[in-house]
Amino acid sequence: MGIRKCLVLLTLIGLFGPWSQANAQDDKSKSKYEQLIDKKKKLSGMWTLFQSDQQLLAEISSTALKKEYIVIPSISQGISRGDVLGGMSWGFGDEIIWSLKVSGDKLFISQKNVRFRAKANSPEETAVKLAYSDSILFALPVLTKSTSGGILVDVTRVFMNDDLQVGRAIGSSFRLMTDRSTFSKIKTFEENIEIGLNTVFSGSTPIETVPNSKGVQVGIHYSVSVLPSVGSNGYKPRVADDRVGYFLTAIKDFSDKDEPEHFVRYVNRWNLQKLDPSIDRSPPKTPIKFYLENTVPVFLRPTVEAGILEWNKAFDKLGYAGAIRVDQQPVDDPDFDPENINYNTFRWITADAGFAMGPSRVDPRTGQILDADIIFDASFLDSWNRRWEIFRPEQTHMFQIPESMPAEGPLGNGHLHGPHCRLGHEMQRQSATAAAMFMAVGVSKDGNLPDEFIHQGLKEVVMHEVGHTLGLRHNFKASAWKTLEEIDDPEADPDVPTVASVMDYSPANVVIDREKQGLYYSQTIGPYDYWAIEYGYKPISGNEKEELNKIASRSGEPELEYGTDEDTRSIDPDPHSNRFDLGKDPLKYVRRQMEQSIELLPKIVESTVKEGDGYQRARQAFGLLLGQYAQGASFASRFPGGVSVHRDHKGDEDGQSPFAQIPAEKQREAMDLIAESVFANPTIKGSDLNYLAASRWSHWGTSSPSRLDYPIHDTILSMQETVLGNLLSSIVLDRILDNEFKAAEEDDVYTLAEHERRLVDGIFSELDQEDDAKFTNKEPMISSFRRNLQRTTIRRLGSLVSSGYSAPSDARTLARMHLGDLKDKATKLLENEKIELDDYSRAHLQESVALINKVLDAQLSLQIVY
Repeated sequence: MGIRKCLVLLTLIGLFGPWSQANAQDDKSKSKYEQLIDKKKKLSGMWTLFQSDQQLLAEISSTALKKEYIVIPSISQGISRGDVLGGMSWGFGDEIIWSLKVSGDKLFISQKNVRFRAKANSPEETAVKLAYSDSILFALPVLTKSTSGGILVDVTRVFMNDDLQVGRAIGSSFRLMTDRSTFSKIKTFEENIEIGLNTVFSGSTPIETVPNSKGVQVGIHYSVSVLPSVGSNGYKPRVADDRVGYFLTAIKDFSDKDEPEHFVRYVNRWNLQKLDPSIDRSPPKTPIKFYLENTVPVFLRPTVEAGILEWNKAFDKLGYAGAIRVDQQPVDDPDFDPENINYNTFRWITADAGFAMGPSRVDPRTGQILDADIIFDASFLDSWNRRWEIFRPEQTHMFQIPESMPAEGPLGNGHLHGPHCRLGHEMQRQSATAAAMFMAVGVSKDGNLPDEFIHQGLKEVVMHEVGHTLGLRHNFKASAWKTLEEIDDPEADPDVPTVASVMDYSPANVVIDREKQGLYYSQTIGPYDYWAIEYGYKPISGNEKEELNKIASRSGEPELEYGTDEDTRSIDPDPHSNRFDLGKDPLKYVRRQMEQSIELLPKIVESTVKEGDGYQRARQAFGLLLGQYAQGASFASRFPGGVSVHRDHKGDEDGQSPFAQIPAEKQREAMDLIAESVFANPTIKGSDLNYLAASRWSHWGTSSPSRLDYPIHDTILSMQETVLGNLLSSIVLDRILDNEFKAAEEDDVYTLAEHERRLVDGIFSELDQEDDAKFTNKEPMISSFRRNLQRTTIRRLGSLVSSGYSAPSDARTLARMHLGDLKDKATKLLENEKIELDDYSRAHLQESVALINKVLDAQLSLQIVY
């Protein structure tokens, strides 16, 4: 080392040596507790927290160690991708309840198992403890004891982790980067703490809404609050009834000897109690209060507020004055936090997710709702979108939810409204279809939705989502309460409901005959809603079991019909339980919607495209109207083999049997409607398709269509294949055969033989051609659309014959018979010299005969081997 450097070093030691020694002595004089919390921000409350950017220490008192805590996670800032959206509740399933225990030099954090229980100090309780256990989530070293007798632990990894699997929700390659993640906004209160994190995830998949996927920021919020002991707040759980649609909290109570499976099911509801139970109308001790966030557009706030407060009508009948209240988000309140369990909010987001949802968080021991936050995506109002430029069955929601897909719940413990309420998604398409119709009939020249339509639709969706936050499930039978004539009344009073419940998915009721236009959406809650709220919230002082049964026994009344998500899957039999149908007679609604679509399709180019504009809106309008047409066909295809399903109990007044076959004439009507519409040649003018231009932008947020010109044959075939698949599904064929046996002797019966005969005769009607006919390639005997349909039908019948093991044997033998008959008819046509066939039809008939021969030969070989 040089002389100059040595001199500098000695000088520095001389200058700073005394200071360093003094500082070291100061550190030694501090206790370990003081050293650990040094230079960290202190926040006092339920727990005393000490925070730095990347570390969080918690001082937990001996009293706090004896309590239980409910933990509610949410996304405070999202990325507008999938479910990772700002305001999204997270962690659906069982709510997380923590218990804390110190053993040795560690603090153990366990998640309580609340699914199983038994009466305290009973033999059953001992058995439950032997059979089921809690889950130990964390074992944290006790850093030191605090001056107050509590313990100090590092809880950083309790929150700074990806146990919530947010990374997987972003994409399979995304992992939490703890070196870049920080604690952000943290608040402490006497009964809860609110912990915010700015987490960073890194992955290899590009995300259009994020500048760089190597550093994806997601705000995650944990609300941790003291869970009061059961009964301490005056809340009394209410037993559920399967006739009334509530989300449930399901628990196995092994002390309950009356229930064979030991399940106790509670409705999810708020702790609503009268301030003065002795008077008829009393304010509640604690009202259900919603805060409108400042993100809600000012011009829509009155409508949103009206939709929330509409439910007070039901509570008012039960003697609650002002059960639900609405306030605007306080501007200068530092304690206000949308993710805080103490605030219920209505949040408006711009994630282009096209949805609305109203989840609630529940005490999993009792069913008491603790918190609810409604999220509403602004794209509900965005009518025109390039996603409508190509018809796709999944876009129209024309089909019921497959049995493999989750619906709105129940999930986990059965007490949550899951993130799969699809009303908002479909409402965006409803708005877009309405915009196309308004332009076609001259109501709107620029494609904007009328204010009346926007406010009616918004209020209806708000009422629906608030219903979820009150504990109510979907009711997809509510739209079948009134006739179309009653719903379309131009003089309809908005204070009179048009559907029995806002918990249905109601379509936009747009009538092209403007003189017959009624309300677009029901503007108030319906009779089912009043009844359901009565069951869940009526104050009962006497025998609660008898009173609840008395209320539920009214389920046989037509306006109280109830069918929910698990009644409305693709495999379910009741054609009156649909999403987005309307009226007491669904087939009448289907016919009207089809007729309106067909009438408007020729007008869309002229009505939707202004001088100087591109033709993209015409293509979008075409796809929307065709989707409406296809949706109707799907509704009609649920009638063959249909069964009306009821939840009434024995002895209910006006009660019905659990199952009743759809009348044979309605099944035939549905088949006739399908034959004359979706299976017939389309009435579309082909030259109009030359004006259906696709959007030609190429940049982020866009995608190019596989074909620039409109793929009309593929589109029509897609619609036909789906409806045909419904009609020939194994479960429908099984149900038609079963219904033959279940029918009373005097009843008219729609048989399996008639079903297959109607299908085959309708789809292959050209094969019954009379002599002396002449066809050309321009005007063929069998059109291109019908040739596609017939090929598909032969393949489906062939599949039924050769491998349809899950279908009834009679369906296979009938299909084999029809294939043989079709082969004979096609051969006869090919050999008929009095008929001059076009090349298309001749080639098609030859191919059909060859395909049928392969199927029948293969079937014969299988029979010989067998």
